[in-house]
Amino acid sequence: MSELINNSLARKEKLKGLILRLHEGESEEQIRKELEDSLRLIPYGEVVEVEQELIAEGLPEEEILKLCDAHSAVLKGFVDLSTIKAIPDGHPIDVFRKENLELQKVTAKTAETLEKIENDPDDGLQALLFELQGHFNGLLDVDKHYLRKEYLVFPYLENQGITGPPQVMWGKHDQIRELIHGS
Repeated sequence: MSELINNSLARKEKLKGLILRLHEGESEEQIRKELEDSLRLIPYGEVVEVEQELIAEGLPEEEILKLCDAHSAVLKGFVDLSTIKAIPDGHPIDVFRKENLELQKVTAKTAETLEKIENDPDDGLQALLFELQGHFNGLLDVDKHYLRKEYLVFPYLENQGITGPPQVMWGKHDQIRELIHGS
């Protein structure tokens, strides 16, 4: 049993060191290579614990938020999700996941429409602008999605002692809101 505990502690310390090096400016590719060579799969819970520990040790949430996408890119494919329980259809988390997929579709359609306008601005511009407005209206629904997460999921996580990830996600939500409402 002690080897499992020590293994977990060693993995978390290694991951923490890699994340700190990423924050110091080391390339994502280098960190990802080292992650692949040394850690392979990391249990999801340990990733959450490391983020929580980094915040507790003084790494500003703003700094984690700033490199959130880099963290995701580096960890993609290395997080072990095998111990996560299946989420039943209709569960709030299932609904959030499905909404995320729909938002990705709207974002992709928006990008496609913008590309059409950029490539040939004279070809049916009015229709494309109308289409684009529809996509932007769809993106405004993200605020409702985020508010439900912030008021339903985040308090539950915080009551379980998980405060770092919700704070970082809330910050990410605020960044996206600013992008949408600023456009």
